[in-house]
Amino acid sequence: MNKRTIRFSRSVLAAAFYLFFGIGGLVIGCCCFPFLAFIGVRPMRTLVRASYKLFVWAAGAAGLFRVAISQSDRTRLASMHGRVVVANHITLIDIVILMAVLPDSTSIAKAAAKRNFFYSQIVRRIFLVNDDPAHVLDEAQRLLAQGVNIIVFPEGTRTPANAPFRRLHRGAAQLALHADVPVQPVAIDCTPPVLAKGQPWHDVADRTIVWTLRALDEIPVASLCSSHGTHAAAIALTERIFGTLWP
Repeated sequence: MNKRTIRFSRSVLAAAFYLFFGIGGLVIGCCCFPFLAFIGVRPMRTLVRASYKLFVWAAGAAGLFRVAISQSDRTRLASMHGRVVVANHITLIDIVILMAVLPDSTSIAKAAAKRNFFYSQIVRRIFLVNDDPAHVLDEAQRLLAQGVNIIVFPEGTRTPANAPFRRLHRGAAQLALHADVPVQPVAIDCTPPVLAKGQPWHDVADRTIVWTLRALDEIPVASLCSSHGTHAAAIALTERIFGTLWP
């Protein structure tokens, strides 16, 4: 087959997967969560993580995309508990990839995500919606103390790979400092680029897409808390996050 035919067939495959993902989110949120609500939130997170792992596995089996991660990094991330996980944000499904690899985890979500037709129930039930910063900090501290990992994209939104400038929000740093837990940076790369900001969803290239994850050195916060004031510590930690993810 020529490249145009391959691209078209892969676009059809991608459409099927995205539809499967969207309907799956709707079914989980509307049909499964009402029953799991009687047990608690943790089973909801477990179900969502299992669905994300299935999605990643099925995409790999179909040749749409796969996740590349060293065995040592996979083991390290799989055994992680009660950490603020920060990552660069380059594609629409970075959160799916990360939650499929990490154990019990959640993420900070924009308030607008509550209005998504397919995922609103998932967002409302298991994510921390950033519409009340003080509440988010306290709730995150409670979850981190329970061993839940919290994923934060400091950029706040997807940033094109060739962007000349990145502005990081201090939310991840403030969260880690407030809960006094280390920050675990994870570098994400996607080759060839897909689902980037401004990129059509059907642009999935003519070969298998590879998401590469690298667990970078953990950043402790104890020394920052003792040597800086709260505001200065958040600035210093944000700068360290930037220097680690974009050396």
